[in-house]
Amino acid sequence: MASSHAEGPAGHAEQVYISAACSRNNATAARPHDGLVAFASGRLIALWKSADENHAGVCRTLPGHGGDVTALKFARTEGKNDCFVSGDATGVARIWLERDGEWVHLVTLTGHAGSISALDVFELDLDGHKTYLIVTGGSDAMLRVWTVSQSGEANLRQTVELKGKIPLELAVTRLPSSTSLVLAVGGTETRIQLYTSRADGAELEFRRSLSLEGHTDWVRCLSFTTPIPTDVAAAPSTSTAYDIAPGEILLASGSQDNYIRLWRLSRRPDGSSMPSTATKGGDGLDALDELEEALAAAGDEELRVKAHDFSVAGDGEYSCTSEAVLLGHDAWVTGLNWAPRLSPSSPAPVQLLSASADRSMIFWEPLASGSVLPVNPSLGSHATSSTASATVWTSLRRFGEFTSSTNLGFFGALWGLDGKTVLANGWGGSWHVWKLEGAEGMEDWVPQVAVSGHLGTVKQVAWEGEGEYLLSASNDMSARLHAPWRRQANGKEIETWHELGRPQIHGYPLASVAFTSPAKRLQFVSGADEKIVRVFDAPRLWLRTLKTLSGLDLGDEEERPMAANVPPLGLSNRAIASPAEAEKLAPASSDPFEEVFPVNFAVSEHPPLEEQLLGSTLWPELYGHAFELVSVASAHSLPLVASACKATAPEHAVIRLFSTETWQPVGAVLGGHALTITKLAFSPGAENVRDRWLLSVSRDRTFRLYERDDSQSLGFYRPAGDAKPHARIVWDACWASDSSFFATASRDKTVKVWAQREASWSCAATLRFDEAATSVAATFLPGKALHLLAVGLENGHIHCFIAASTSLDTWTPLLQLNSSVAHTLAVTTLSFSPKLPSPSNARLATGSEDHTVRIFDIAA
Repeated sequence: MASSHAEGPAGHAEQVYISAACSRNNATAARPHDGLVAFASGRLIALWKSADENHAGVCRTLPGHGGDVTALKFARTEGKNDCFVSGDATGVARIWLERDGEWVHLVTLTGHAGSISALDVFELDLDGHKTYLIVTGGSDAMLRVWTVSQSGEANLRQTVELKGKIPLELAVTRLPSSTSLVLAVGGTETRIQLYTSRADGAELEFRRSLSLEGHTDWVRCLSFTTPIPTDVAAAPSTSTAYDIAPGEILLASGSQDNYIRLWRLSRRPDGSSMPSTATKGGDGLDALDELEEALAAAGDEELRVKAHDFSVAGDGEYSCTSEAVLLGHDAWVTGLNWAPRLSPSSPAPVQLLSASADRSMIFWEPLASGSVLPVNPSLGSHATSSTASATVWTSLRRFGEFTSSTNLGFFGALWGLDGKTVLANGWGGSWHVWKLEGAEGMEDWVPQVAVSGHLGTVKQVAWEGEGEYLLSASNDMSARLHAPWRRQANGKEIETWHELGRPQIHGYPLASVAFTSPAKRLQFVSGADEKIVRVFDAPRLWLRTLKTLSGLDLGDEEERPMAANVPPLGLSNRAIASPAEAEKLAPASSDPFEEVFPVNFAVSEHPPLEEQLLGSTLWPELYGHAFELVSVASAHSLPLVASACKATAPEHAVIRLFSTETWQPVGAVLGGHALTITKLAFSPGAENVRDRWLLSVSRDRTFRLYERDDSQSLGFYRPAGDAKPHARIVWDACWASDSSFFATASRDKTVKVWAQREASWSCAATLRFDEAATSVAATFLPGKALHLLAVGLENGHIHCFIAASTSLDTWTPLLQLNSSVAHTLAVTTLSFSPKLPSPSNARLATGSEDHTVRIFDIAA
């Protein structure tokens, strides 16, 4: 359970769950000493303790950015890392510090005329004070160099014009055996630019020293490592396979040409003379010609590559040589990171992790020439080094996604806790994690439970009939099921929430969902921009998953199809009727590598991995009918579904009712509105009021009530009231749990509460806000004998109010959830669980344009 809390005048809220997707970029970073991962999620920064044994998921989100976060890195430091920097699409960078276990904003850096495309942060000691050197690069083709003190004092030290080249990656480190700094810049050109500077406060100014040629396309990622620091008394090498002197630096660069290149930076001995090879004009073909000539001249001897020499004023001369070329990826290299040094006094492993758009991540390590390669099916290509001691770089392990559903691969390539975990974020927004497990000599990389979320606006959240699990629908064309994982660990009961199913992966943005059937548990309807209403029924695999992970036995398992899949070129989820049919699609296997295949119908002891969510948790589709959908609602006890479509004229602004037994239209078409109906809701409560009324609200600023006509057959409702009480669009409406009132939320910054007085409904109270009201939900707390009303606003805040049943005209503020614990963009949907955590507590699910789904426990 998350630790975020919010206090109000009379109540408090505790955060139970955050579902947040990772943005499709490299704005991710991990802290190896404890496994904390910070990643961009739209405009938010999500914090995830990836090494948490309880798998509690995202623990907090940090608001503050005015645009999507585009770059993020932890500071490079020898000690505990307590700082990271983030940049966004508006050209603003924010520095964050960890103080007493909480992350706080230190200072904001501005000045770029476009989006921040790259950044790096390096910890310095200037005049005895801890200072952060921050370099930001923007789409304005400029670099800005800052120093920031612990107190938040920021000084712009330098701006660098890149002559129209946009930086895509920056990396800063110290030069070999020196306190001077080197800055590597990769971007929208084939060369890597090296800038150097003295680290003294007064002399801090980067000057271009060298251009490294070799890549034939844009350079997207860079990473420095110093395997043996100068002050570490260690063996000549951190690896028996690699010969590197203390203080020497390795630079890895990854490009859109699919290659990884390694470069070695060394300090030249005083008075030595090395041939100068300053870069000349020309393209990569010249370099290839030179390489072929060198290979022909070398014969059977080892190839040596000339050194690029450069100097730093007042700090001697240095050389840079091309070390190796690694070929193993079939598409752009999107992420590179060297293995972390686990302590300042120990050498760093010479190991490299790379991610690619080919949906794979590769673990690289050098082997001594003539060594026997380990027998491993995941070994890939290798490249020859040009060092004095011949080595071969080999891919010891290849990790990847085995499905075409995520078509643009991995980003990130991060090292987790103690370098024993590797992580990457995929195109679909979910994380992929592998951990090295097993006895010594028998270790293997095992997939781990990770976090996931929607990549688009969350349009609706809906609890199943008993409040045990939650369904969310989004503009990212998916519907997702969130449920608790209940188990025992160390003698304690543990419950954490996870995405346990993805029943619908659509071709169109989803607009609305609702559970159907008498129990409202195992069947739902959804609608999207495709003008189709689809009905989905839970398969046997989902019931088994719920029983295994959540301890819920929902019965009638054997009467259901095994699972579902989408046939090639198909648009609907096809039922897989029997285990035999499932076996043909996913043969049984004990190989842990095959556990992550896209079709795997075995029930695991842990929440499904991303590959399984994509291919194995679909629900069979039962029925569809053609009209454009905006809102759907399900009756509570009657076998009815109501739906409404987009409309610009009264003849289309109608409500249609369908039987969930025959899936045929029933009753009469209900008219009255002039524009799109934004929300439909049947009245809940006791038998005498349950499904008696159907409430609708619209963009035409009106609400309309329809009352069931018991004198006619199923599905007949007649107009029972209407009003135009708002000055702007009415976005949402909800009923009280006993139907004693309903509430309407509008863009005019008000929520109106309507109660029945004698034979008509009238406004009992008006709640006013500083922002437009975009969503509303209500429930009842029997322990306090109070109604609880939650209102979501356009700025992402959520306000909660309470009122007694006898005084619906008086609503008292209970608490307010601001952007530090709630959302940063409009709250699009709110829903209270039918299951109360306690008689005085309610469980509230929320969704927003910031793409996150959250669950709060609210106490009055």
